[in-house]
Amino acid sequence: MAETPGFELQGLIHYIGRLREASARGVRAALADTPKCRFGMLERLHYAICTYGIDGVIGVSELARAAGKPLPAVSRALRLLEQDGMAERRTDPEDRRKTLVRITPAGQQALRDCEAALNAYFTRVMARLEPAQLERMMEMRNVLVDALEAETAATLRAAKTKEDPDDGKDL
Repeated sequence: MAETPGFELQGLIHYIGRLREASARGVRAALADTPKCRFGMLERLHYAICTYGIDGVIGVSELARAAGKPLPAVSRALRLLEQDGMAERRTDPEDRRKTLVRITPAGQQALRDCEAALNAYFTRVMARLEPAQLERMMEMRNVLVDALEAETAATLRAAKTKEDPDDGKDL
């Protein structure tokens, strides 16, 4: 791969690490005054229900599949959310072999409170930027992610082609 003028891989990796750490500290600070709700887990459950669930519930097996996590790990996380009153599991009345999970009203309120706190925090962060900086950032916000996703897809395709050289001939 050709060197890009002015590009320093180590500096980019350091920047991404700093961005991640600063964001995580800011999120923790923004959520300090909100009710304890294990926001990360609760938000991922909410996303899975909205994306893969039906009528505000999702099967625990479907949740594990969507999350790409083993079922015991998902069950442990759900147990914590249940202990906090944020989620509840129940047997599917149409198929007693399945367990469904939903976010409780308290969990819905906690999500709204946390999202409001995070919106306020990131609004204050963006207010610290000059309008021109903010405009440039918004124009470029997906460039690196798009490049990462494209390269990852190409790398996975290349790895798959090495495993099965006949795969993809019909494409």
